[in-house]
Amino acid sequence: MLAFFKADVAVAQDFQLQATVSESRIFIGEQFSLDVEVTGSSMRDVGLPVIPTIDGVRILSSTPSRSTSISIVNGRTTTSTTYSFNLIAREAGQFTIPPVRISIDGEERATNAINIEILERGQLTEDGSRQRPDIYLEVAVDERNPVPGQQIVASLKLYFRQGIEVTSFQPSAGWRTDGFWKEELQNIRQPEAETVIIDGVRYRTATLMSYALFPSRSGELTLSEFPMSVGVRTQPSRNDPFGSFFGSGGNQRRVSIESEPVVLNVRPLPDAENAVTINAVGDLRVERRLSDREVITGESIELITKVEGAGNIPLIRKPEYQLPDGLELYTPQESSNVERRGLTIRGEKTFTELMAARAPGTYSIPAERVAVFDPQSRRYRFVNLPELRFEALPSQGGQIAQVSLPSARLQPVTGLAVWSNSQSGSIFSRFWFWLLLMIPGAVLVGAYIKRKEVRRLETDIDFSRKFYAEENALKKCAIARNLVDNNDAKEIYGTLHDALHSFVADSLSLPLAGLSDKELLERASGKGLNSELLSRTRMLLDKCATIRYAPTGSKSDFRQDIIKTEELINELKESI
Repeated sequence: MLAFFKADVAVAQDFQLQATVSESRIFIGEQFSLDVEVTGSSMRDVGLPVIPTIDGVRILSSTPSRSTSISIVNGRTTTSTTYSFNLIAREAGQFTIPPVRISIDGEERATNAINIEILERGQLTEDGSRQRPDIYLEVAVDERNPVPGQQIVASLKLYFRQGIEVTSFQPSAGWRTDGFWKEELQNIRQPEAETVIIDGVRYRTATLMSYALFPSRSGELTLSEFPMSVGVRTQPSRNDPFGSFFGSGGNQRRVSIESEPVVLNVRPLPDAENAVTINAVGDLRVERRLSDREVITGESIELITKVEGAGNIPLIRKPEYQLPDGLELYTPQESSNVERRGLTIRGEKTFTELMAARAPGTYSIPAERVAVFDPQSRRYRFVNLPELRFEALPSQGGQIAQVSLPSARLQPVTGLAVWSNSQSGSIFSRFWFWLLLMIPGAVLVGAYIKRKEVRRLETDIDFSRKFYAEENALKKCAIARNLVDNNDAKEIYGTLHDALHSFVADSLSLPLAGLSDKELLERASGKGLNSELLSRTRMLLDKCATIRYAPTGSKSDFRQDIIKTEELINELKESI
């Protein structure tokens, strides 16, 4: 019995467990792998390893890739299973990867701990030279001390050593730019690589993408790490005896890299005394006009303000003018057109104030002084808007319409009125008989249609999404209306953005997750949605996204935008 027991223990423990890393010294932003290998001849049940939290490192995926190999030597079969986790270095320093837990034949085991060192790019070595990885990503900004609303160009630059060929690149979702309004610039040219020498090492560099960033507040703001997946091909070593035997000799693979965070010190805007501020920063022109010089009392007239040029067009606020008494004000309107070509955001934004005179007379809108901050000279440039006048004319009362009817001869009726049925007929000739006869059939048909609809709602997901699209969107608008009293602009516009985005996606059976606003509208356009409605939807989504990340506005603005969202949803429903 003792011999049998000892043999059983030996079989149960006939395995090896080991954890290794592809590199023990890694640069910040560089990818490396953690492999957990289980080797044995009698393992029956091996669970997935559970990776712990690792300081200084980000885990790309908590679900590992798996590979298995089997070898037979002298009749003995050995199975080796390797689980690989992809990691990215985030902070410089000495770190320890804790033991990884794994279940083998019902018993929990743990690997050995591993020490790693994460290096900063350009860190000095013992011989005085600087170290850099073979390939890395960098976010380069053209201004590190901007003011709120000033455009910053953030360029993604890829650096790679000679002998490495970049075949493709794919930005990963999730670049956090808290405190900034972000616009992707539409570059026409393809990335072109050029040669540079950094710390005595020859690199190739190319600008992959560019973004326009607008700070929404002052203080110290941080651009987080930018994640990207890059396809690379490297030439094999000349000493590799198999390099020219297999294929073209190129080693193709995909690597995940990250840029280092960038810290910006945003200086506050100076005070603009005796001027109307609209959060305008850049090379911008401001003008205003009236739609008419004379109107009838009670009719609406438009006060139109247009801001155009290069600058923070999406973040410009509606100007608050001193308007004369006696005017009835209505819901203001705004529209914008933004161009993203090149390295500068250009376009125009128009604010339309609707008003009507309550009484006849001459109305004067006083002259105003509007402040526009020029980031080049670092001071305000003031635009003087002249006084505007219009005349409200008295309304002319309409004349009472007279209708002449032909004279009718009236004759007195004497005696008692006698009611009689002019004719009697069969019940089948009565309208009400046939109406009552049709009601049960109509009820049965209606019940059949309703039952069919209910069954389709239970089985057809796309039909169910479209059926409930308007109801769900209006519920979210109601939630946004309840948030107005809290004055939480970020939450309100986030809810409105979700309502409009999900309504279009549900109505057109598009996926809810993974679609940006631009991709959503492109697919909606491909399904034949009205171009004018698409333009209004794009503007409202852009506005919601703008204020969501750079909260501004008053409670009246919130309510007006909620009404606009509900009206647009109703129009989209009719068009779709």
